[in-house]
Amino acid sequence: MNRPTGLTLLHVGAFSGSVPGLCRALAAHTEVAAHDLMPLARAPGLAAARLRAVHEARLAGPGTPWTKTGAWAAALDRRVRSRGLLAPGRPVLIVQTLPALTPPPGVRYGVYTDRVGLEGAAVGGTHRSRYSDGWLARERRLLLGAHRVFVMGPSTADVLVREYGLAADRVHVVGSGTNAEPVPEADPGPGGADPPRLLFVGTQWELKGGPLLLAAFARLHARDPRHRLTLVGSGPAGELPVGVTALGRVPHSAMDAVYAAADAVVVPTHMEAFGIALIEGLIRGLPCVASTVGNQPWIIGDAGLTVPPGNEDALVVALRQLSADYPSFRKRAVVRGEELRATMTWPAVAAHILAELRG
Repeated sequence: MNRPTGLTLLHVGAFSGSVPGLCRALAAHTEVAAHDLMPLARAPGLAAARLRAVHEARLAGPGTPWTKTGAWAAALDRRVRSRGLLAPGRPVLIVQTLPALTPPPGVRYGVYTDRVGLEGAAVGGTHRSRYSDGWLARERRLLLGAHRVFVMGPSTADVLVREYGLAADRVHVVGSGTNAEPVPEADPGPGGADPPRLLFVGTQWELKGGPLLLAAFARLHARDPRHRLTLVGSGPAGELPVGVTALGRVPHSAMDAVYAAADAVVVPTHMEAFGIALIEGLIRGLPCVASTVGNQPWIIGDAGLTVPPGNEDALVVALRQLSADYPSFRKRAVVRGEELRATMTWPAVAAHILAELRG
């Protein structure tokens, strides 16, 4: 197979820590010129565009960020073009749709994302994503013009076909890699403390359902004081309830020890496009309890339980069920983890993306 001539990768920030792993995997096959657009977005020369974006965000409604407006995306697009980052003759991979760029004719590009705007906007209540109509129109043009759109899970693919009108053969579910590597093989034994030690992983406490989990955990702990919960990435302000430990931010290199000290991963998020923490738990043989949003039910399969977002009673029932039948959930988690281990790697994602962008 011929090696590609190179690839330009455009991203905004670290994409939940995924960009480094993806770049390394792509670089094993071709020369990669990666450009973080975050510094461009913060350039002093965009002050006037920022004012226009703030005005557009106010018109779009309360809670709409100025970074998710058509005015801001257009200004960033001009900056990107002026630096020749969208020139014809070299394939481009745009990570996430947030920049809402408009590549010029002749540029062969793909988009790799964990979710799209209309997917987040469909979430109810205070946790729904908010965008201006101008930004959504630009995102739609970006997606419709892409040679291929690569997504992490099937629920996002369904939205692209149903809501954006993309042809199904242009949307590819490629999964993701994990951030906490290397990953040892899961112990196939029954494992687990009694009751199972719970682990929450998430940097956005409110959005990831942290307060809901604390409320549910308090009910479990009141019945059985042996229950334990560890929080990683974020946590509540003030004193922690009895039985709860907060580790704060933990480097990816140290997460293996954190997972090894847990028996189940619990992330009852209000919004989640994918859920890499669930994959990291499952490939270590840890059952998961999560919400029904996004791709989480597909990730977990029968290796755990999903509950409606925001439903404390359902979460308590699920956690009690997990504890009562832990050996069975553990066995299914080991099986599901082996399936994910074979497919959810950055080398596999990179190989799929490059093969499609070449074709």
